[in-house]
Amino acid sequence: MLSEGVEITSDSGGNFGAYVSEPPATQSPVVVIAQEIFGITPFIRDTANWISGAGFGCVCPDLYWRQAPNIELDANIPSERERALALFGAFDMEAGLADLARAIEYARLLPFSNGRVAVVGYCLGGALAFDAAARSLADCSIGYYGVGLEKKVSRAAAIDKPAIFHMGTEDHYVTPEARRILDEQLTENPNVRLCWYEAGHSFARPSSPNFNRACADLANARTLQLLETLKGRS
Repeated sequence: MLSEGVEITSDSGGNFGAYVSEPPATQSPVVVIAQEIFGITPFIRDTANWISGAGFGCVCPDLYWRQAPNIELDANIPSERERALALFGAFDMEAGLADLARAIEYARLLPFSNGRVAVVGYCLGGALAFDAAARSLADCSIGYYGVGLEKKVSRAAAIDKPAIFHMGTEDHYVTPEARRILDEQLTENPNVRLCWYEAGHSFARPSSPNFNRACADLANARTLQLLETLKGRS
């Protein structure tokens, strides 16, 4: 479910929608939420509403608009999970990052925005949050269990604004070698905070079999702590 009347123009000239949640007050930072592989799901909308309740605007762009616009898949239904994995496999990361950049520009200009924007991403979106950080697209970037971060670490030195990456020690997408690479190379950049949790992939989504409330609560508290820094800066 996307918000009516929202259209963001892509670099390729097409338009895509988004779910938008307004803050309780004007002149607030805006958080652009990069989706999981399942689309703009109830979890993504609930996340936007939670963050908005903490005093931020939220924009959740439909990053699957080229493949399957406005799709919403249930991770716990096997056929829909397979569809999500197929969409993820065909997803153009560079085009998705360009769309995310456009959503960030859109967020900066919203009537309730104070001009500062953060990116928060999950899974697929967690990988995009890393890319956004490496290209300085937002004022801060936060990724939850981003897939394939170990393949991107050569770009970690370019991260020049605060970033947090929440990762699970039991994530089946993160091999021991991948963890070693992340531990060795991400932590060399003082702008980057790498946080490990004794949890599996998608540990922050309540509908996931890997959901871990204690780990999710801790990760979310750290996320809000960083987001709060965008409220007071001039």
